[in-house]
Amino acid sequence: MEDGNREDVLSNLPDHILLTILDRLNVHDAARTCVLSRRWQQLPAMLSQIKLDVLDFLPEGTTACYEREIVRINGAAVEATKSIMSRRDPSRNTIHLLSMKFFLRDNDTISIGHAVGQIMATHKVETAQFAILTEAHYSRRGDDDLVYYGRNFMLFFEACPGAFGGLTRLKLQDLRFGKSDICNVLLTCKQLKHLRMFNCNSGVWTTLQVEHLELGELEIVNCSFRKVVLISLPKLTQMAFHGWIAFQDPLSVGDVPLLETVDLTNVCLSSHKMVKLSEFLGGTSVRNLRLGFESEKIWVQPEHLTRQLAAVFCQLTFVHMAEIPEGYDLSWSLFILEPAPNLKELYLTEWDHLCTMETDREKRRALSYSIRKGLRWESSASRFQHRSLETLVIFGFESKEYMLTHVRCVMEAAVNLKNVFLYNRLACEMCRDNPPPSSFPFAETKKLLVEKIITSGIDSAASIHFLSGEAIWASHVAKKNFP
Repeated sequence: MEDGNREDVLSNLPDHILLTILDRLNVHDAARTCVLSRRWQQLPAMLSQIKLDVLDFLPEGTTACYEREIVRINGAAVEATKSIMSRRDPSRNTIHLLSMKFFLRDNDTISIGHAVGQIMATHKVETAQFAILTEAHYSRRGDDDLVYYGRNFMLFFEACPGAFGGLTRLKLQDLRFGKSDICNVLLTCKQLKHLRMFNCNSGVWTTLQVEHLELGELEIVNCSFRKVVLISLPKLTQMAFHGWIAFQDPLSVGDVPLLETVDLTNVCLSSHKMVKLSEFLGGTSVRNLRLGFESEKIWVQPEHLTRQLAAVFCQLTFVHMAEIPEGYDLSWSLFILEPAPNLKELYLTEWDHLCTMETDREKRRALSYSIRKGLRWESSASRFQHRSLETLVIFGFESKEYMLTHVRCVMEAAVNLKNVFLYNRLACEMCRDNPPPSSFPFAETKKLLVEKIITSGIDSAASIHFLSGEAIWASHVAKKNFP
């Protein structure tokens, strides 16, 4: 542009294009952007997506949340909520997404709840989400604190029935409820499609009973319930259950006709008995199954083919066995193949994730971690054929005899296998500095040698791919991290 004839091209774009840009920002960034000109100042009132995250109000580069900071940023979130809700253009009825993340703090939460409830009463809101944080997540707190937060949440809930009545997604953490509280929440949140509870309970060794007409996704993570009973969830399609405390019948499945994706993860201690999936998932026919072991003792009991196991696995198309402890025989995992004739993809992640494991020997002994993490198992059918499996993916592959044998066994059984993807060991930022020795074949000559050992004497058309754990295929990342 020539001097003296400068033009703000961006501001001259039509409203719907500018709103599309702003809809991709959270409330905090959208507000900062809209100080650019008078025209931009009017746009927040017309947003179709309102995303407010209290953590966005932290100073740039800050990761820790201390009480003083929490008070400040929660107050800022309250003011931002009031401002944007009060200026909302009444002619623009539909809000496609209303997402609010904030700390549970007395009057702050009630102010947010009233503002959201008022918007819900005057606008159509397609998706509404509350993600409610507590200070216990950022500092060590005892049971008394969970009781305190649980009471505060129920006061908030009872003060804002309009807001909760319109919620479609709810995320809760660090709360101890009364006996009937969760039931009352579910009764009020009639539109709820997704519920996540982290570190919640209703007292020691209580049973959680879940019944809801609309709930489609349920996550129960590190919650101290003796048992979870799914009474009737006619629209439930996905469930994640992490960290159950009782290994004897921890889950009871009732009327869940659409359940197709299940994620089960736990740390198994030396005193724990192994779980039979035919009983754990009895009454379901899941399509996607993830089993997580947290780099500790295998908690799944391999089973020989029975009618009950076949009924549970008959629809399986995808299985991921995640964070299997390193160095142990993998033959037990083959019990999945025989009763799952429709299985197309099998993923295994072998990983001693050191920064999340307890590595001190004395502490491990005191906390009853198991010394023996692996198990041995032999199939009753020494030579069965699987005709649907097309893809085998292994993260943490090592050119060691037990793993070479395992890949051979899968390739022998899966007569229509197309691809075998072998990744080297995974690493996170926390444990990247001191990686353990690896026998992954990085050099081309070693890859050829390993491939020759695996395929020797096997009539298989499958292609073997050796890949870096730092350059995982996008499709494999999506599958590995489901749901």
